Amino acid sequence: MTVAPTPPLASIPIVVDASVALKLVLAEEFTDRAQALLRDSLQARRPLVAPPHLHSEVINALYQRLRRRTITEDEANQAVTQFLRFPITLSAPADLYQQAFTFAGTAALPTIYDSLYVVLAQFLGAELWTDDRRLRTALGTTAPWVRWIGDYPLP
Repeated sequence: MTVAPTPPLASIPIVVDASVALKLVLAEEFTDRAQALLRDSLQARRPLVAPPHLHSEVINALYQRLRRRTITEDEANQAVTQFLRFPITLSAPADLYQQAFTFAGTAALPTIYDSLYVVLAQFLGAELWTDDRRLRTALGTTAPWVRWIGDYPLP
């Protein structure tokens, strides 16, 4: 039996969801950990990856915070500009949507959007970093590659 070699760490991407991406542009709980994740991924040459809807989800979250007046228009505009500059690669491997649909039903996830992050990380052999407590609760032990940003080590 032949065993495939383990890919070098530098080639394994890191998947981030919108809850972590928002922490890169807004001062929130665990922003320091999200920034450490970004810094570490850049130093290790491990690309940050997300499904194609990440931009819509983050920009919508910023807009909703603006509407609720939890951030100012200037803060929202700055956050949008800063977010769009981050080196996050959008990826949609073949069969991602079908697999995400199936996984969401099997794991009883609340949204397909959540499932897309989880399945993308699984496809890539990567970790998914999130601060979405609802997602983590729904997953339980079903997806051990999903990590909570609060556990990310600080230097």
